[in-house]
Amino acid sequence: MNKAWLQTFPGILAFAAIISRVRDAFKFEVPVGYQDETGFHYGVKRTGK
Repeated sequence: MNKAWLQTFPGILAFAAIISRVRDAFKFEVPVGYQDETGFHYGVKRTGK
């Protein structure tokens, strides 16, 4: 059995961890809502009936 891949396995894990951290750093959420005189409100503004 070839054990060369066992020597590179920690490097692969470290590389995957770095990629995961970079991806998480660029992940952001934009709040959905509206703003009026009283401030920002999450959700959709109700229509007047």
